[in-house]
Amino acid sequence: MILGKLSLGFTVIELMVVLIVSAILSSIVIPNYTRLQTHAKYSHLKQTAYSIQMAVETFFLYHGVYPNLNSIEQLLALLNQESLIKQIPKNPFTKEPFSSLDSSGKVTYVYDESAQLYQLEVYDKSNETVLLMLSN
Repeated sequence: MILGKLSLGFTVIELMVVLIVSAILSSIVIPNYTRLQTHAKYSHLKQTAYSIQMAVETFFLYHGVYPNLNSIEQLLALLNQESLIKQIPKNPFTKEPFSSLDSSGKVTYVYDESAQLYQLEVYDKSNETVLLMLSN
């Protein structure tokens, strides 16, 4: 009776094959995951802008005028003070309250008093492309 060689571990070739397969799978999964995260943040930004617009319109119904402010910080503080929003929303990219100085995912509010028009704009992560523009 001949006994075969007892295998106590993996060979270097087997380990290399496992590492190569893992690297290939990672190169496919990670970019898709990052893209999905960015898309989710864009959706969050848009939903936040719609909520801000609803609060601005509610402010108009209560006071008969739109907020005459020209920064998102002032607008959000006013809407929070008037209890039209529960809390000041945070930017999903910076995890901080929205600011005119945001480096990613900027939201702007501009009011034209002479025309009584406001405009809310939502930008992408590089603040170059407008994702959403809302106005009255």
